[in-house]
Amino acid sequence: MAKTDPDETWPTRRECVKYGATLLTAGSLAGCSGVSSEATESGETKAGPDRSFSGTMAPVGELRLESSPETIVGGWGFEEDILTALGEADKLIAAEGNQFWFTGFYDQLPGVDVPDPDSLELVRTDDWSLRTEVLYELDPDLFATDPNRFISYYGADEGDISEINDSIGPFFGNASRRKRGDDWPTWPGGESYPYYDIPEFVSRYGALLGKSETAAAINTLYEQALQEMRSRVPPVSDRPTVGLLNAQINPGNEGFFRAYNPRTEIDKAYGKKQYRDLGVVDAFEGEYGGQSGIQVDYEALLDIDPDVLVFHFGINYRDWNGEDALRKTVEGMRDSSLGQELTAVQEDELYVGGSAYQGPIINLFQTEMLGKQLYPDEFGEWPGEITAGELPAIPEGEQLFDRDELADILAESSGGTDSQ
Repeated sequence: MAKTDPDETWPTRRECVKYGATLLTAGSLAGCSGVSSEATESGETKAGPDRSFSGTMAPVGELRLESSPETIVGGWGFEEDILTALGEADKLIAAEGNQFWFTGFYDQLPGVDVPDPDSLELVRTDDWSLRTEVLYELDPDLFATDPNRFISYYGADEGDISEINDSIGPFFGNASRRKRGDDWPTWPGGESYPYYDIPEFVSRYGALLGKSETAAAINTLYEQALQEMRSRVPPVSDRPTVGLLNAQINPGNEGFFRAYNPRTEIDKAYGKKQYRDLGVVDAFEGEYGGQSGIQVDYEALLDIDPDVLVFHFGINYRDWNGEDALRKTVEGMRDSSLGQELTAVQEDELYVGGSAYQGPIINLFQTEMLGKQLYPDEFGEWPGEITAGELPAIPEGEQLFDRDELADILAESSGGTDSQ
């Protein structure tokens, strides 16, 4: 890209990759290599037909890239799962947290490889401060995360986020795992912004990364599989009552259990989506007082006495700081004289629960897992022992969605962009 005036400041290719359309004028976009523009009858300038990396997501709005980003910072596992579905996981170089990205399900999809979560650099310290110097060293092309999470979680302010966005790379993400608190920040527009469901995320990331065809194929398989599972859920009268407990919190380490509301106020929130989709009958319904969870002891558990206990985040807590925290919680319950009085313990109705950081792939597996745990007469028995080291592979004839079809989509999505 030639420049005749040494004082003229045109954006470099890297700046074009990073900056969104809302931060660049039409003229500066036209100056980027590989980007053409044409004037409309209204006088507006629009990108030419060779522009294919454009997506829109609140709160940042529209983001247009010159080419597919080569290096990406992820979140806590949700964004990573979407990138895996779109064949882009190999571009991950860092994340907000790696403990909750469960990659074990990918082992059941032939040909699907992802980075080891432990190999990703963390963008925050152990005491939850932002590692700004590390961000500059990494110099990623894209932050696949909600910028307001950096403010809410890691102590950054709006000026910090503006500096990162302008000097390092743009943000493209939306915190929709659960309801945002009343004090949730709203950079850059200063207004509250909507939530998205999993297919919307897939489509929006697909558009930005040049993978719209892949996104459409993933969403078709995903929605059809979930529709089939939802249609087979037994009548309410035939469903067990379920207590959803945190897999790591127990009387031995915290003095109590933590019971979660399996439903959320936000229909599009993805953190507990499988419980909503499969119509879980909550044993603690009406006990939360407007909160998402409550502390309960053995006496409170016995008073409610759920038919089934599912341990939320169980797949993550099987290996937590070098120990199997799920096993300790379950074995402590089985060893307790009060725990032994629980119906779920006596009937061995204790089950590993899924991660809340679930994109389309992980959610498919976790919905299948929950369906078999709660409704075996309809979906077949869940073959896993809760204290086993590995999750079981479901026999082909008992699977609730087509692994080969999913693996084929993922294989086709790897190694380039969709045809335009």
